[in-house]
Amino acid sequence: MSALRRGLFVFMLPLSAAAAAAQPPQVAVDAGPNQTLPHPRRITRLEGQVTNVTPLDFWIADGDHATENYLLKYDDRTGLTAVGPLQTSSQQIYGWPSDLEKVGGVVYGIDTFHRKLYRLDAGTGICTPVGSAVSYSALFALAYDHAGDRLYSVDQKTRKLLRFDRSTGKATVILTLPAAHSDVRGLAFRKRDRKLYYCDDATEALYRVDPATGVNEFVLALGDGPTAKVDELDFFQGRLFGSYRAFDAAAGIWSMQLLEIDVENVEARLHGPVIRDCSAHSLVVNSLPETIRWVQIAGPADARIVRPDDVATPVHFPAPGAYVLELQAIGGSTTTRDQVVIRVAPPTSGNPSGGSSHGGPRTQR
Repeated sequence: MSALRRGLFVFMLPLSAAAAAAQPPQVAVDAGPNQTLPHPRRITRLEGQVTNVTPLDFWIADGDHATENYLLKYDDRTGLTAVGPLQTSSQQIYGWPSDLEKVGGVVYGIDTFHRKLYRLDAGTGICTPVGSAVSYSALFALAYDHAGDRLYSVDQKTRKLLRFDRSTGKATVILTLPAAHSDVRGLAFRKRDRKLYYCDDATEALYRVDPATGVNEFVLALGDGPTAKVDELDFFQGRLFGSYRAFDAAAGIWSMQLLEIDVENVEARLHGPVIRDCSAHSLVVNSLPETIRWVQIAGPADARIVRPDDVATPVHFPAPGAYVLELQAIGGSTTTRDQVVIRVAPPTSGNPSGGSSHGGPRTQR
């Protein structure tokens, strides 16, 4: 049972210098033993293994009820941790954290109630205001262009795309979004095309805008319905994620789950657990598990890998011969891989009947 469900709020303590310097073990891939299938056998189960997988790690804010005004940290290894409440050193609560954004080693946030930019100590929940309140009353979302050192936000009420000065907290208008986009909730900058992606709950769609030219484009329909929202966006390792927030009318509570939006293939899928009782206005993705997949490298015909993302998937072979299959763990810009050889004997092979052989050639690991 997580600390949150026990009703205990775990405050993150500083790591020792040695612990902070220690690197997590690298992901390791083992495709399993080579196999020889005697005639007439054409199907087997692969025996791969992937260890030291990177954990899913993300932050959201804020919770509801017991975690109202808190930063919530999710990690596959530790579960859910509540940090806070979000407040200044003089205990002024920052109760509407519309988004957070990491810029180098600094976490910036915006608070809709107080209409200002702030720096967040993510270990204690202490918020340090940057400058004075701005005139915009419905600040939502943050997005950062690292190459251009530009921090963007949106005023939902006036549909103004804003640029914040990180040293003074002043906001400058860049452009005005279309009139129909009256409920903008998420904003993220994509390095690949240098455009800002945003979600609008009024039209239930994802759009992108070029901040340099003002050209605005429809990307895809979200279709989340009247009791759900995509409440924030974040690009991580080139992949777009959102905090998908749904309302349970019977229980009277909001819940959140991490949503990945594949812009190119117009697909979406959910990751990780459902986190109940939170509003999840903010989203910061810190790490993602590697993508696991089997691919065929060589063989006399195309094998049918039943579940390519399952390390122990069944696989069918249409013809005799030697097949080379590779198990891959893909994370960011790196791929860790290992191969296995499956030999399917022909009718005249003379192989003894029975199971698989662990001998035969192996690829270098």
